Amino acid sequence: MSVDTLAVLGAGDKGIGVALLGALAGLHVRLWDPSEDVLRGAILLVRQQLERAVRDGAPAAHRQTILDGVLATIDLEEAVIGAGVVLETGPEAPDIRAEVLARAAVAEPGATLLVSGRLEEVAARLQDPSRLAGLLLGDRIRAPRAMGGSATSSAALEAARAIAAALAGAAAIHPG
Repeated sequence: MSVDTLAVLGAGDKGIGVALLGALAGLHVRLWDPSEDVLRGAILLVRQQLERAVRDGAPAAHRQTILDGVLATIDLEEAVIGAGVVLETGPEAPDIRAEVLARAAVAEPGATLLVSGRLEEVAARLQDPSRLAGLLLGDRIRAPRAMGGSATSSAALEAARAIAAALAGAAAIHPG
């Protein structure tokens, strides 16, 4: 699996922000949410923000690639199959996060799993917590940061660092 494809699970504010930065970083992004209405609104917002970023200076040769960089789906398996990294950004409830990540782990056994919060609580609920790392999402002041848990493998932590660096680079170029 490569880290050029990122599955973002959850199309709320965090998921939208990650999908946008991922596309701007040149990643293939798959945005999943179980709600068609939420997903429809999220992809419209992502598309508007990507068009603005392209208009404001993305290299002409990459404009269409950036605009086409996000696939939205309500099918979890479609979102995660072939993704090198799967980031869960949904509700804060560890049980829900773990359930969604467990389904993603079965659908894509080679993916590194990332969670945007409650790393140890989610890890305790997974069959293979070595695949799980944390990604602390940044804001306008702090860049995204990878973190490992007590069971995180070095490969999972490296994948998390690569995604954090890609998102931070996109945020620096397109501060939005």
